Amino acid sequence: MASPMAPNFLNQLTTEFGGDTLTSIASAIGESPAKTRTALSSVLPAVLSGLANKASTTEGATELLDVMKRNNLDTSQYANVAGAIGAPNAAANLIGTGSSLLNTVFGGRTKAITDWVATQAGINPASSGSLLSLALPLVLGQIGKRIAGRGVPGLTDLLGTPSSFLRNAPAGLAGILGLGGATAAASQTLTDVQKRAGAVFLAEPRRAQSSIWKWIVPLALLLGLIWLFAYLWNRAPAPKVAAPAAVTAPAVTPPAAPALNLGEFLDRKLPNGVSLRIPANGIENKLVGFIEDTSKQVDKDTWFSFDRLEFETGSAALKPTSQEQLNNIAAILKAYPNVDVKLGGYTDSTGNAAQNLKLSEDRANRTMNELVALGIDKSRLAAEGYGPQFPVADNATEEGRQRNRRIDVRVTKK
Repeated sequence: MASPMAPNFLNQLTTEFGGDTLTSIASAIGESPAKTRTALSSVLPAVLSGLANKASTTEGATELLDVMKRNNLDTSQYANVAGAIGAPNAAANLIGTGSSLLNTVFGGRTKAITDWVATQAGINPASSGSLLSLALPLVLGQIGKRIAGRGVPGLTDLLGTPSSFLRNAPAGLAGILGLGGATAAASQTLTDVQKRAGAVFLAEPRRAQSSIWKWIVPLALLLGLIWLFAYLWNRAPAPKVAAPAAVTAPAVTPPAAPALNLGEFLDRKLPNGVSLRIPANGIENKLVGFIEDTSKQVDKDTWFSFDRLEFETGSAALKPTSQEQLNNIAAILKAYPNVDVKLGGYTDSTGNAAQNLKLSEDRANRTMNELVALGIDKSRLAAEGYGPQFPVADNATEEGRQRNRRIDVRVTKK
C-alpha cells in the first residue's frame, strides 16, 4: 500500500538537499551545482525506492534498522542534512559509509543505477557513484529522525511501497531498480485519474483519428511509385560481370586478457560492523587476512596487487569500474585505524623508461588521493612509482605485460 507520507517525505528531502547544502555536495563530488541538482532528482527517488523495496519485508526492514543503528545514522548527528554535510571531512566520511551500504539496498544493481544517474544528469560515473554513496546515509539519517524509535511499523509507514517515489521519477528508474510492478501500479493510478476526468482525456484521440488521412494518402502514392520503379528495373537485362575470385583473409586471434581467478564472492564482516561483499581470492580478503594474522609481521616484501583497478591507457585517470575496489580498501582501512599502507605503481617494460616511471608515480599518487577523498587520513598513506622494476610476469607476452601494469599495496604498520 502506498504511504500518504511518502510524497511529502521526498519533497522535504529535496528541500534539505538544496541551497548551501547543494553547493557543498557539488564541491565534494566535483560537479557543478546545476548538474548535481539534476543528479539528485534521480538519486533521491532511487534511494527511497530501493529502501522502500528493502523494507517491504519484515526481515528487510529489520536489517535496515540494524544498519542505521550500527552506523549511528539514527542519532542527532544526522538529524539535519546541512549540519551533517557541514562537519569536518563529512563528505568523505559519508561517501565511505554509504559505499559500504549500497549493496545492502540495491544488491547487484548498484553499478547499473550509478551509470543510469550519470547518463540522466550528464555527469561522470565516478561522481554519480560518490553522490549515491553520500546521499544514502543522509537519507537514512532523515528516516531515523522521522520514525523516532517506532521500529519496523514506523519504517514501513513512512516508506510505503516503491511506487510512492516512482510516479514523478525520471523514466526508466523502475526498470533499473527491477521494480516493473511498481511502474505498472503508478501507470494504473494515472489511468484511473484519466477515467474520472472523462471528456477532457477523450477529446485528444478524436482529433488524432480525424487527421489520419492527411498522411495515409500521400504515403500510399509514394509506395506505388516505389513499386513501379522496382518493377521496371527488374525487367531490364542486367549486365554480365565476371565474379571476382574469392579471397579468404587469414584468421587473426586477438590476444586474450589474463583471466583472474578471484573465486566466489563472500561476505566479510569487519571489526567496526561493516560487511563487505568481496571475492575470496581478491586483494581485499588477502589484505584483511594479513592484518588479522598476528603471526605475520610487517616487512618490505609482502605486497598485494589490486585486481579490479583500471586506468585509461597511458594515463593516471581511473576508470569508473575501479570505484568499488577503492571503496572496499577505504572501508578496510577505516575498520583497522592502526594500519598504515604504501601504494606502489608499476608499468611494463615497453616504451620510454623515464615516461614509464612518471606514469607509475602518477598512478600510485592518484590511487592514494582517491583513498584520501574517501576519508583516509593522508598521514597513513605513502605512494611511490617503480616503473618497469619488479615485474611479476614475462614482458615478452601481452598477458605478462598486462599483469605488470598494476598498483600494489604493502602494509607498513599494523
